[in-house]
Amino acid sequence: MLHHHHAVRAFYRQTDWMFRVLGIIRGSQAMHAGLWQQARSHLAALRLIDETLLAAAQLAPGECLLDAGCGAGASANAIAARHDGPVIGLTIVPEQAKRARRGGPATFVCADYAAAPLRNASCDVVWMLESICHAPDKPALLAEIRRVLRPGGRVVIADRFAARSDLSPAECNQLRSWLRPWAMPDLVTVDELIALAETAGLHLRQRDDLTLSAGPSLRFLGHFAQLTLPAALVLRALRLQSELQIAAMRGCIAQTRTLNAGLWRYYLLVFSYQ
Repeated sequence: MLHHHHAVRAFYRQTDWMFRVLGIIRGSQAMHAGLWQQARSHLAALRLIDETLLAAAQLAPGECLLDAGCGAGASANAIAARHDGPVIGLTIVPEQAKRARRGGPATFVCADYAAAPLRNASCDVVWMLESICHAPDKPALLAEIRRVLRPGGRVVIADRFAARSDLSPAECNQLRSWLRPWAMPDLVTVDELIALAETAGLHLRQRDDLTLSAGPSLRFLGHFAQLTLPAALVLRALRLQSELQIAAMRGCIAQTRTLNAGLWRYYLLVFSYQ
């Protein structure tokens, strides 16, 4: 587990420059995909995914929202700016927590979301926007989420899932060329995650395939990496880029390639805890 935590921290530290450049291009420091069905810009698409997840979460005044795996805190800070209630973000990357604290009014803690430093039954909504993909032990994480939820609480997940459980060895190798440099241990199918969540005591309320709407954002990252990789290789030859940075960029390209091959999908899932 400690080795995996180190890999996640290293990935986000080494790709920080790329996400900062993307933030300038997209007008937001959000590190996740956006939804494009009604959007005409990256910023509008990023706002729309937050709005979509908020509507699904049905966050009420006074309720506590936990952003588990908050990245640089863009979503948590946007929610906290208008929500009458506590918003807490957790990240295991110290640099992300520091940036997030500078970015808005939410509370940020550098901690493992699978061992959250929160009391039992202390949260009403757990928000997981492209973060469960990094969890090496998803049953343990889901049990921890249930622990911090109050009765009636909701879990909102938007993330990438394997398209099928019977991928061929060659298809699995294609996925690994993306997952390994991104510090993602595996991709479960959406049905597999639903089964794990229900075993943990969470009940499915909503399931939406957002692949088509999120596609432009998901592919943009790969196109950006493809365009900038030659320059990055020159910088690597000059010892101004690391092997991990080059691998992460190749992973961005592999993400787009495997999406185009139909090997994975992007879903919104909402669970409740009674």
